[in-house]
Amino acid sequence: MNSKYILIITLTAFVIVGLYHIFAVGRYNYPEFRLREGQVADTEVIAPFDFSVLKSPEQLSLEQEQSVQSLPTPYRIYDEPLFDALSAIDQIWAIFYSNPDMNSGALASEFDKAGFKITPEALVFAAEQGKRDEVYESLRAAITDVYTKGIYADISGEEISFWNLNSESRRPLSDFYSIDEALASLRESVPPATLLIDSMKAKLIKANILKDEETLAELSQRKLSQIPDTEGVVLQNEIIIRKNARISKGDIEKLESLQAAYRNRNVQKSAVQQMLLAFGLLIYVFVILILANHYYRLFNHDLREHIADYLPINLGFILSVLFAVLSNHVLGLNGLLIPFALTVISAAILIGAEFGILYAVTSALIITPFIHWETYTPVIFILSTIITIILIKRQKAQHEFLSIWFYLLISGSVVSLALSIYKSDPINIVFRNIGFGMISSSISIMGILMLVPYYEKKWNRATKQTLLELLDFNHPLLKKLATSAVGTYHHSLIVGNLAERAAEAIGANPLLARVGSYYHDIGKIINTEIFTENNADSAEIHDEMSPDKSASLIKNHVLEGIALAKKYKIPRPVIDVIMQHHGNSVIRYFYDRAEKMNLSTEAKDYQYPGPRPQSKEAVLVMIADIVESTTKAKTITSEKDIEKIIDDTITRLIREGQFDEAPITMKDLSNIKQSMLPVLGSIYRKRLDYPEENDKR
Repeated sequence: MNSKYILIITLTAFVIVGLYHIFAVGRYNYPEFRLREGQVADTEVIAPFDFSVLKSPEQLSLEQEQSVQSLPTPYRIYDEPLFDALSAIDQIWAIFYSNPDMNSGALASEFDKAGFKITPEALVFAAEQGKRDEVYESLRAAITDVYTKGIYADISGEEISFWNLNSESRRPLSDFYSIDEALASLRESVPPATLLIDSMKAKLIKANILKDEETLAELSQRKLSQIPDTEGVVLQNEIIIRKNARISKGDIEKLESLQAAYRNRNVQKSAVQQMLLAFGLLIYVFVILILANHYYRLFNHDLREHIADYLPINLGFILSVLFAVLSNHVLGLNGLLIPFALTVISAAILIGAEFGILYAVTSALIITPFIHWETYTPVIFILSTIITIILIKRQKAQHEFLSIWFYLLISGSVVSLALSIYKSDPINIVFRNIGFGMISSSISIMGILMLVPYYEKKWNRATKQTLLELLDFNHPLLKKLATSAVGTYHHSLIVGNLAERAAEAIGANPLLARVGSYYHDIGKIINTEIFTENNADSAEIHDEMSPDKSASLIKNHVLEGIALAKKYKIPRPVIDVIMQHHGNSVIRYFYDRAEKMNLSTEAKDYQYPGPRPQSKEAVLVMIADIVESTTKAKTITSEKDIEKIIDDTITRLIREGQFDEAPITMKDLSNIKQSMLPVLGSIYRKRLDYPEENDKR
């Protein structure tokens, strides 16, 4: 790796360490406890000093609520209702004085304007001015007396609590009027105005003993301040956590209390210690990233040696870290909810199962600092994703996303259940963890559905759908081949049949073999006339050229094919077949011709650019290409002739070392031969004559 790759790895490491220092809890305070409820402690924790145990937020909130509810409701006698009642009386008498002749129609109109619904019968006492003035004075005095005593509404119990400054006084409820009692007292005090009082009771009689909200808030605050936020004390050298003991909720509360005690004492790591922490974590992350990127380079043969090629896997690490931060530190959720499989399974599908397994391990190591360095969650993540990757590879389910989700769910559940049995977890914890796994798997699959198709298109991956689209004869390259190079077109179709049948026989990819066959000679669209299958007089063209010039034009069809394939965004595996289907073999006809002409010859001038076949599919296309051309050029009288052509072709290619770099075995080569024989026989076998049938015809 050059400095560019080191740069992107370093930047990724700094981002991850930066996220840790922004979000990870306990990075400065002593100690950094990495324990959780239900976990079996692997170390002993002893109190370094005396400290109080803090109540949990839930417990403290409950006690505060109960304390406030136990307070007696404080009341006050307010003056506003009395003022409102007297004001209403004054308004009525003001209307009387404005109509000295006591015209009933005029009075009714004025009362309506003022909002009073008073019947004429209620105003009988007002006919005489002396009587009217007497009732006025009596009514005001009676109202004042009633309100002075106090009127209540909707108060239960036998006593009412009153507060003055900081002292409380309680008085019997019977000392005060209810609404009905106040109304009765008022009617009894002023008999002439009984009907008037009834007409105006809603305005004259209102409760003036009301809840004292200000005092209640003050009392509540005072009460809350008296509730301690601690319960119990842990003494110095007292054991908080015993080794190999299961951690309870109370143990966690003690650890959190100890952490708070450290904060209160302002105990922090020194600047040097903080720097060493950051440096150590940076080295830890850097080593993991170097390992992952190195193997990414080995497993991914499509790299263009550009810095951008290394971005996806490093962004994948950052994405996993962000998920861990969001789950554990922002939302405070269980680590099992992290959609860990999203990036890992995507890498396995896009790059390969072997790299996917490595990526699972390295990703788990990367997120471990963000989940308090615990081992339970990473173990579940690693095992469940590796099992899923193996199942995907065995079942060839790279694009069966529902199956992948099922594999993830089952593998995660099995691993979680196994660990729960080992730890003797209660049944509710078992089902909780399985539920978390289901949520994590579902989120992961949704992410995979977005990531995989995007990168397959971006990287020109040979997916099943892409290969099927390339088989469409309306594809621009195939249409051009069919019209410009008819002989090559028909040759490619037969090669496709041969390669597909052979691929089925040896467990290669039949679809890729057929597509590779269709496009392997696509470069012959250029300079069509120099190839024999397209021009019967091509020999005349080559007779006018030097052998090395002819060889250069012939072998150039490979480079032209690669250029066309890249232009039309053909997937890389198909381009590999185009590139490798001649290997680095020598164009023997023109090489021998040059020697016969006593020309200076170097084998490299007559060699195809290569490389040798790297895959089974490239081997199949190479064999099928040669066998089909040779068989067509010879007179076939029996199946043995075809068999000999295949044997000679395979033997020559082995002798030249063309299969040395391909994952092909002698058994595979034997199966290839047996699978191709029936296809070639059906095409090139001479039709048998039936004399008797001919005579009849």
